[in-house]
Amino acid sequence: MTGTTTPTRPALDGGENRRPDPGIAVADENAPGGRPGPPATRPAATPSPEATTPQDTATPPAPATPAETVTPPASTAFAADIGGTWVRMRAGGAAEPVERMPSPSRLRHPDRSVPQLRADLVGLLCDRVPAGARAALSFGAAIDHLTGTVYGSAPLWGDESTPYDVAADLRARRPDVTWHLVNDVTAALLDFAAAHAGPGVRRVAYLTVSSGIALRTADLEQRRIPVDDLGLQGEVGHLPAPLTDPGADILADLPCECGARGHLASVASGPGLVRVARRLGLPRPRQVADWLPGALAADDPGARRLLELCAAPVAHLLRTLWCLDPHLDLIGVGGGVAEGLAGAYAAEIRRRLATPTSYADRGRDEAWLDERLVFCAPGQVDALRGAQRVTDWIPGITR
Repeated sequence: MTGTTTPTRPALDGGENRRPDPGIAVADENAPGGRPGPPATRPAATPSPEATTPQDTATPPAPATPAETVTPPASTAFAADIGGTWVRMRAGGAAEPVERMPSPSRLRHPDRSVPQLRADLVGLLCDRVPAGARAALSFGAAIDHLTGTVYGSAPLWGDESTPYDVAADLRARRPDVTWHLVNDVTAALLDFAAAHAGPGVRRVAYLTVSSGIALRTADLEQRRIPVDDLGLQGEVGHLPAPLTDPGADILADLPCECGARGHLASVASGPGLVRVARRLGLPRPRQVADWLPGALAADDPGARRLLELCAAPVAHLLRTLWCLDPHLDLIGVGGGVAEGLAGAYAAEIRRRLATPTSYADRGRDEAWLDERLVFCAPGQVDALRGAQRVTDWIPGITR
């Protein structure tokens, strides 16, 4: 693992007390193709008077035997992770190969209309999913986890904000498939929790700092992922950015991909790094991802200032989370920015969390942070792998 991590903890156990999700299609046990009924039996024959005479010594008829029970084949598991650049898909278990296809998105096809991009995505998924499969999809979008309605996705569809019921289109095109849709950060949270949340962890969160910023939290004791009336949770990248560092007010009007200004993602996301570098007058801002790690290693003052300004709102968010929820025992931080800047990013976040800010926030010591904060290495958390765990958690995603 790159950066500061805690030791890997035992894997999370599987789910219990499952019930169908009211917002997503599930198989009907009484419908054709569902669970078969009890085995049929052949009625016993009624003997004739001749067959019951005392002098009759013939062998009595054989007892009735149950008719053959036909068990339908198990449904194939299908998982997909849909982002603005790639769509990754896997049919079967974790040992099966992953197919990677260019995403039909606004990032790749800026000339296509949103309806065409959506139709292309639905077509791609429906063409790849096996017949009768149980499909779990991880979407890089703000999505209603209970209905499958997408409220927006800048990488997939730009600034289009009209809600889109992608689950309904998938069901209409492939009614033989059971579809479950979640946000990609939810899927990443499930993968992170399975690897790191050991016994005694009450609540766990995963924060991604990448092309966007988002957070998901799960209650492991109750096996619940709570969502609001829109089926959302943790879209923190679109909250106002707290700019408390001296001189940070020069970043107040930076734009966000959602069309607003002054958001956390305006400053601290991957595109935010580019905007802040440009605002600071640093060279080659569009190539910041290429030169920043080396410049930080060389202790370049401009690079150090850039990191401080972009990490400060993220540290403030983490501090706030622990203030509001003392039972939040474990937080994972991943995504392209956190993973790409690795140790330098982790060290800056930890430095800020260790700094006292008031009598109510006296700073967190090294041992406390080691126990509760994990900076994930590239590939350590996989939304596709997490999507395959979604069906265990669907009953616990509740308003």
